[in-house]
Amino acid sequence: MLQKIKDFFTLKSFYLTLNENDLVSKQRFRLFKITTTFSLIVFIAFLYQALIVLTDHITTLVAISALFTLLFVNYFSLLVHKSQKIAYLSLVLILFLLLHIVTYYQGGVRNSGMFYLAGIILTAYMLLGNKGGKLMAILSVFHITWFYFVNRNTHWVSYELIGDDASLIDMDFLLTAIISILVVTAQSNYIEKTKNAIIKDILEKKEEVNKLSLVASKTNNGVIITNALGIAEYVNDGFVRLMGYTDSEIIGRKPSDLLHGEETDSQEVKKVDETLKRGESITTEIIKYRKDGSKIWIQESITPIIENGSIQKYIFIESDITQRKQAELQLNEYMVNLERTNRELDKFAYVVSHDLKAPLRAIGNLTEWIEEDLGKDTPETVLNNFEIIKSRVIRMEALINGILEYSKASRKDAVQETFAVASVIKDTFDLIGAPKNCKLDIGKNMPVITTEKIKLQQVFLNLLNNAVKFNDKQNKLIEVSVEELKSFWHFKIRDNGPGIEKKFHERIFVIFQTLNARDEVESTGIGLSIVRKIVEEMGGQIWLESETGKGSTFEFTWPKTTVRNLRHKTNPTVVTA
Repeated sequence: MLQKIKDFFTLKSFYLTLNENDLVSKQRFRLFKITTTFSLIVFIAFLYQALIVLTDHITTLVAISALFTLLFVNYFSLLVHKSQKIAYLSLVLILFLLLHIVTYYQGGVRNSGMFYLAGIILTAYMLLGNKGGKLMAILSVFHITWFYFVNRNTHWVSYELIGDDASLIDMDFLLTAIISILVVTAQSNYIEKTKNAIIKDILEKKEEVNKLSLVASKTNNGVIITNALGIAEYVNDGFVRLMGYTDSEIIGRKPSDLLHGEETDSQEVKKVDETLKRGESITTEIIKYRKDGSKIWIQESITPIIENGSIQKYIFIESDITQRKQAELQLNEYMVNLERTNRELDKFAYVVSHDLKAPLRAIGNLTEWIEEDLGKDTPETVLNNFEIIKSRVIRMEALINGILEYSKASRKDAVQETFAVASVIKDTFDLIGAPKNCKLDIGKNMPVITTEKIKLQQVFLNLLNNAVKFNDKQNKLIEVSVEELKSFWHFKIRDNGPGIEKKFHERIFVIFQTLNARDEVESTGIGLSIVRKIVEEMGGQIWLESETGKGSTFEFTWPKTTVRNLRHKTNPTVVTA
């Protein structure tokens, strides 16, 4: 509370509106506060003396009281109108009017208070500048001349505030002279300090300008400064190196007249011009031309310099982005080629699914028809060969389907769904049709997540199917558990099967690679490669922990895609096929 009161009386809110770099305005504001404070003390002294001595001069008392009140109002009204010129001019005039009034009661032209005119004139110079100081000097000369004639030709003046005794008049002169000398000395000292502060600020800014000038000359970026009409006033060495023009060739002309050419985007130029006219900064990318006629991509940042509400200059900072733009164009070309390749792959998939599967089905059907035509007398060896043909057809169709699934694994639409993982695992296990001697144990704390459900389901489908298919135990057991990491869910699918030697841990993720003979266990060798592809493209990892005879544990991480991934408490679930 005390701090707020202090801030109010010191006009802190107004001080904060002053430009941080405008040292002159800050110094004038400080002088305004000091002078107002000192003047209030003087007013109180005069008012006290007038109330005792000038009891018969009501008009004079009212005038002094009004000036005293006006001094207060002028000080605090600065918070409202925020015009320094009005506040400073009012202060000087109030002080002058007070001196003019009391001079009538202190001897007129013989008033020792005339010494204070020097302080008022000096204050006017400091607060209002050269013009204001000169006007106050002229007004002071008029004031002295006026009282000379008043003393000579009227009886308007008296010594009521001093007394008619010569010793009192002498004492008044002595005290007033000393006080006025002290005031002028204090003001002169203030001027000296202000001058030194301004000189120091100028030197610091000069040093800063020198540093900025060094940076501007050495940087590889081009710098152009134009006036409000867009005529170049300055270019740095970086611009000369970048565009090939000398400073004499560009200064005095519009840069666009020299730098724009056939491939310069006129619509972009128009947009830039409209933005700058509104006094807003803009960054653009545009084609320009060097002096030798070569084309160059430029990233251009333009900032208007606004003073007193109007644009005075523009600052252009330009950098060469030709290599980046060429890389972007090349990348766009790659993207076009990639899209074309994907379309061709889709056509290939169509051909595979229709033109290759149809003959396979025909072979299978023909085999069955031949079996039927041969009847019961068909030799055992022929029947076995027919079974081999049919199994090979089935295997070939499964292989084609696997290739299609592998090719589409990363190109399926990314549909985000929120679901309970435990439910997906149970549904997937039911889908693979596991035998009755196979038990699935879903661990507790399975999460509810938001992700691409189809892809996660495909991962579990392949891993659970393998855990069932390759398990050689009489009673098969599969355990699924999860661990929450900072950015991922860490899933584990453990089985009590035969296990896998360490040397095969990487091989099983390679497409078409299997560990069992295909006549022993029907497999395309594609499932785990699809799983790895999906997991890695989602940003996760998959690996195997296994030893021969100790079962296998497939582990993979799946990213937490949204903040809605919740920890869902569930009880351990045992599912028996």
